[in-house]
Amino acid sequence: MEKVWTILEIINWGKQYFAQRGIDAPRLTIELFLAHVLGISRVQLYMHFDRPLRKEELSRLRIMIQRRVAREPLQYIIGEVEFAGLKLLVNPAVFIPRPETELLVEYAIRRISSEGAAKLHILDIGTGSGCIALAIAQQFPHVQVHALDSSAESLGVAQKNALLHGICNVQFEHSDILTAHPERRFDVILSNPPYISQNDMNELEPEIYQYEPHSALTDGADGLRFYQRFAEIFPVLLEQHGWFVVEIGFNQSDAVSSLFTGVGYVVSMHKDLAGINRVCVGQK
Repeated sequence: MEKVWTILEIINWGKQYFAQRGIDAPRLTIELFLAHVLGISRVQLYMHFDRPLRKEELSRLRIMIQRRVAREPLQYIIGEVEFAGLKLLVNPAVFIPRPETELLVEYAIRRISSEGAAKLHILDIGTGSGCIALAIAQQFPHVQVHALDSSAESLGVAQKNALLHGICNVQFEHSDILTAHPERRFDVILSNPPYISQNDMNELEPEIYQYEPHSALTDGADGLRFYQRFAEIFPVLLEQHGWFVVEIGFNQSDAVSSLFTGVGYVVSMHKDLAGINRVCVGQK
């Protein structure tokens, strides 16, 4: 007879199986897969340890495990990710939102809250899944957010996420900021641009290099191409009182600061949980 697997048995087997194959967070991974297949929360897994899995559930779980062992990102397998309190759809057309980018959003929310959000016009450059634009737009329903991306596929995902959460105050536009820019001015500009240098691409984990869109990872040069463009166009795009918040890569703070101070901005850096300068803020 075919073995009957309970939730607890699957968890114990899965965490060992993933650990042996060098998969990060092995227990969390198998629990997230189980919760997704069964349509319940991780907490509910612990309340039903003895529940047996049906054959079709095991089949779905087996496919997910095989994909993860092949180093496909967990978020693409499940098809969603949590970001700044939002559950967002993701697929290989978009960069997977990271906790570091939540720091950018948290800073922007604090500052908008302290200065007032009435009638603000905000630009999100390289919106991807829409994570930054939607997190800000949901928090401040009366602001207008303009979200750009050079990928039509990415914009399709972002628009689905907006519909999923009923967020109506974001306007999406298919545009490449390296070759064009909006005609109007904005009070705030936010961006997590591609900042990995081409030389560093080969150092990335397989989950990133093999599966995530390279156009969202690297500028194909030294990692500073977008910041050079920002330094060129932000004086045109930002209102006189306006300010910007951009994410930067490891060891880029001096170069990025120099680019922005060179065009008249006062710049400050904010560290991530690892103590790395991760968020650059600037204002005239």
